Amino acid sequence: MFKFLRKYDKWILAIGGSLLLITFLVPQAIQGLSEYSAQTGASWATVGKSGQKITQGEADMLRRQARLIDSMGPNAFLNQLGAGGDPAHWYLLLREAEEAGLVGGPASGYELAAQMASNGGEGVSPEQVVSLLGSRAGLNYDQALETLADIQGVSRLIALVSTAGRFSDTRLRGTAARKSLGVSADVVLLDARTDTTIEVPEQDEAAIRSQLEAHAEDLSGEGDRGFGYRVPDRLRIEWFTIPRAEVEASLENDPALGPIELRKAYQRNPEKFGGGAISTSVNPPTFSENEEAVRSTLLKELVDERMRAIAKFSDDRLQFPRRSLKRSGLHYILPEDWADQRTSLTDLASQIASDFAIPAPTVDSTGDEWVVSEDLADADRFGPLADAGTELFGRNRSTVSQLAPNLREFGGTDTIPIQNGVAFPALTTTDGDLVVARVTDADPSHAPEDLEMVRDEVVSDLQAVVRYETLLDRLSSIEATARTEGVRAVANEYDVPVEFAADIREANLEFLIQYGLEISSQIPGLGSDPDAISGVIDRAIEIDPTSPLLDQPAEGRIFAIPLPERLAVLLVSVERISPLTIEDWRRLSGNLAPLQAAFSRDLGEFDPAEVFGIDALTERHDFMLTRASQDDEEDGAEEESDAPDADTTTS
Repeated sequence: MFKFLRKYDKWILAIGGSLLLITFLVPQAIQGLSEYSAQTGASWATVGKSGQKITQGEADMLRRQARLIDSMGPNAFLNQLGAGGDPAHWYLLLREAEEAGLVGGPASGYELAAQMASNGGEGVSPEQVVSLLGSRAGLNYDQALETLADIQGVSRLIALVSTAGRFSDTRLRGTAARKSLGVSADVVLLDARTDTTIEVPEQDEAAIRSQLEAHAEDLSGEGDRGFGYRVPDRLRIEWFTIPRAEVEASLENDPALGPIELRKAYQRNPEKFGGGAISTSVNPPTFSENEEAVRSTLLKELVDERMRAIAKFSDDRLQFPRRSLKRSGLHYILPEDWADQRTSLTDLASQIASDFAIPAPTVDSTGDEWVVSEDLADADRFGPLADAGTELFGRNRSTVSQLAPNLREFGGTDTIPIQNGVAFPALTTTDGDLVVARVTDADPSHAPEDLEMVRDEVVSDLQAVVRYETLLDRLSSIEATARTEGVRAVANEYDVPVEFAADIREANLEFLIQYGLEISSQIPGLGSDPDAISGVIDRAIEIDPTSPLLDQPAEGRIFAIPLPERLAVLLVSVERISPLTIEDWRRLSGNLAPLQAAFSRDLGEFDPAEVFGIDALTERHDFMLTRASQDDEEDGAEEESDAPDADTTTS
């Protein structure tokens, strides 16, 4: 027996050890398989009215797909929606795309991979993109390709919804009827800001200070009801103008315009001056017939050349003191005594007059007065400066009023190097005059330093509020007077005119038909104020268009509309209404796409997050995670937030 055991001891040990190992591992394997089966078959979430179950195994694939989306970077549209970090969000998006039949096969996924490869530079193939994305997410090649096809399907869904019409046919017709309803009316504007008939008490000092504090940071016209006392960007400027006419007058007797020079110029190129070619003409034109044209053309060329020379002379003299100055980006670092170092415009004007034999131009300036950029466009106030501009800073010509907001002191730009104390490049007007200008002081926008700077404006606004509240208190009596005595009686009481608005409507019918654009009409004194126009249409749309207007109650035809943002009341007496006709609707409905686009602007810009956000999708699909799944997702999110950045770990 022992002899047998000694002979086969190795076989016995091998077989016995294997049996012991199997006996030891089988229970654990059985337990692991049962646990895996329980995990993959367990419910992760329910969806739909019927409570359809989504298993943990399906959820695991969704997590890996979401990981692939996340690896596409923060600029990927699905990551901006939040699908890259939320498998539930991704599942619901994919569910909608599949139900819409928008998810294609592997070819669709390969198409997306090809697009990504083309953006990745030369030498990158679609196959490499698929493999790389799959490796990041724990997916094999086929799974990664399928996920890209799913992404394509979701993208198609979002694109279709974002470009689809947002009005039903019935709603579109009703909106078109409202937008195109025309109202002709007598209107009386009772403006509390300009009214002189309503007496107001003296304003309390505490109320004045409270009003200032509430709107000290708002620019005028930008705060509530247009209140605003912030000092805007403002500047002081000096300039002089060299009229083209004066330069032309200085060249009238230039030797280049002598009879011999004129004749030579004509003989060299008669076609230039309106004559035919000498060698081909049957009756060769003579110089005497075209002498005036020759002189006019050559004089213009001389003036153009002289104006360019003066502009270069001016720029050179103004740039000379800046040669040794350092720069910060595009702008100069000016010394404290720069006002003494820079070239005086008065001296420059004298030098130009001396060197070019023209009258010395007068240097104008705003002096101690501050102006805003928009003021510089006032031709009555600033003359040629208002029209002066340059094409140095872009394709289009820019005037001084357009350049001034780009001063370094006002924030500056990376493309227009202008600053306080440094002259603009030589500017020209549309008439050909030359303008040399320089900002001498700049004051960036800021809150008023004290109440006295803006006291008059604050008090005026508070008085306007009191007048407006008085108008609101009188609203019923204003309407009653207008209905019994006519709107002119109200106009006379408040010392304002009665204006006729020929065609008040929210959208011009022809622009709607031809261009799909909403161009509203104008109301005298209010322009295209949307609140005023909408208020008129709201009341006029109730008028019966099938019966005579005068047979209908005055309450429907004559009414007052409060305009709180304008601190005004608009009194309206409707004289005629022009509803949308069936013929006009047929013209409009011939091309519904621009009509949909025009009316959809009233709804605001389409926001995919509102339609395809997780909250909207969860509600739409009756989606609910199981409690255990919620805990798992929260734990996973915490682990991802605690994990080091991928770029950091790989580096």
